[in-house]
Amino acid sequence: MSSLINSAMSGLSAAQAALNTASNNIASYNVAGYTRQTTVLTSSNSTLTGSGYVGNGVTVTGVQREYDAFITNQLRAAQNQNSGLTTRYEQMSKIDDVLSDTTNSLSSSLQSFFSSMQTLVSNASDPSSRQALLGKADGLVNQFKVADQYLRDQDKQVNLSIATSVDQINNYSKQIANLNQQISKLTAVGAGSSPNDLLDQRDQLVSELNKVVGVEVSTQDGSYNVSMGNGITLVQGKEARQLAAVPSSADPARTTLAYVDKIAGNVEIPEKQVTTGSLGGLLSFRTQDLDQARNTLGQLALSFADSFNQQHVKGFDADGDAGEKFFNIGGPSATSNSKNSGDATLTAAVTNSSAVQATDYKVAFDGTQWNVTRLSNNTTIAVTPDTTDGTLNFDGLKVSINNGSTGAKKDDSFTIRPVSNAIVNMSVAVTDESKIAMAGAAGNGASDNRNGQDLLKLQSAKVVGGNKTFNDSYATLVSDVGNKTSTLKTSSATQTNVVTQLSNQQQSISGVNLDEEYGNLQRFQQYYLANAQVLKTASSLFDALLAIR
Repeated sequence: MSSLINSAMSGLSAAQAALNTASNNIASYNVAGYTRQTTVLTSSNSTLTGSGYVGNGVTVTGVQREYDAFITNQLRAAQNQNSGLTTRYEQMSKIDDVLSDTTNSLSSSLQSFFSSMQTLVSNASDPSSRQALLGKADGLVNQFKVADQYLRDQDKQVNLSIATSVDQINNYSKQIANLNQQISKLTAVGAGSSPNDLLDQRDQLVSELNKVVGVEVSTQDGSYNVSMGNGITLVQGKEARQLAAVPSSADPARTTLAYVDKIAGNVEIPEKQVTTGSLGGLLSFRTQDLDQARNTLGQLALSFADSFNQQHVKGFDADGDAGEKFFNIGGPSATSNSKNSGDATLTAAVTNSSAVQATDYKVAFDGTQWNVTRLSNNTTIAVTPDTTDGTLNFDGLKVSINNGSTGAKKDDSFTIRPVSNAIVNMSVAVTDESKIAMAGAAGNGASDNRNGQDLLKLQSAKVVGGNKTFNDSYATLVSDVGNKTSTLKTSSATQTNVVTQLSNQQQSISGVNLDEEYGNLQRFQQYYLANAQVLKTASSLFDALLAIR
């Protein structure tokens, strides 16, 4: 009789546990990161009797998560790729929106300037036409500055986003480490049974961290060890390692990523090692897209202003004086790496604007000679120092080396930016219409337009990079940005579909299905009632036996 009652009681207990689990699944339906739970039931040890082994009901051995590690890892890999692509696409589309504006574009300003130049050539002595040209020149410079400032602001925004991403990474890492500690303690108290709610929280945090920067997860004694794709550890058991957003040693104006070492301090992480997650997307956008757009725009401005100046100084103004430069334009910059051990400094100047390329350069000393690398494509340029003054001459640039007191040391490096400041320091140098040098010779009077004709010819001259006109250069910039944006949009959409498919697979295993849980409620309710009926029957039999006595 006791066996019958014990079996029924075990069934009631099991049914109650299963009902509680189903109820918890339903209640947690909208909780992000919740993993569906199931009650694990096993047969209790049977008892040996004269008739053989008799069952003793059921035992609840635990409540397990429906979790597939393989699919989860696949989903995380797809998510960090998608996060990087989406971030890069969102940033790239901002540039595309600015450059593709047909109503107020640099292309239309260039056309207006040369149209005004054409009008002045037709009547070189007309003061109003001269003044109109100066107005168009101011408008063109302003258009350059608007586009350049937008790109500069975007660069600053990337700096802020990197700092925010680092804060997120550190916050997630701390929370994961804390959960590792809690899970370890509670698992020990629960005799090996893990707290499923904390496991869900930890997995959700890992997923969020993975969207910021791609991570790899390994399990050790129930704790997660989390590391970035480049091997840098973020979480080791209950200890969280920290990252920092620091000024780049190559360019203090830029924020980059560093690993906080207790002994060495902040150790910069090469940006090429961070390629996934939203942080990887930001870094890729800055080095591959934003820099290229800024340099192409600066190259166009430099080529335009310098070529116009070179021709303008060949002419003579309305007073018969030799022409002066028409535009002011910013020069190249040379930045020393903060890790340099020597005191050498570099200065750069433009020698041939038509040969200047839309790229920055790394100039490094290997202990014996200087090596120059185009950063846009990581191409090494063979440069031999000038035998007369020791300067480095390449791509229309002249780099002078000041050795200071100690000179350059091995592995010292510098960043040369030929056109980064071209537009920010750009302005119209001629403010008096009479100073426009239209004449081809002194004393020919204000009606002479021969130099003006040569200035007009610059519109079709291939002076940008030695192979493009001004309009061609801008059209190429707009086209390249548009093509990149379109490609990133397609790639992002494709990767989003992959994430959706994997997420559906993961949810089919770990997600809560309300219809299924409703069915479970009915099933376990019947299970409970059936065991209650067994208990009632046992009670009736027991009462009958007592009545016989």
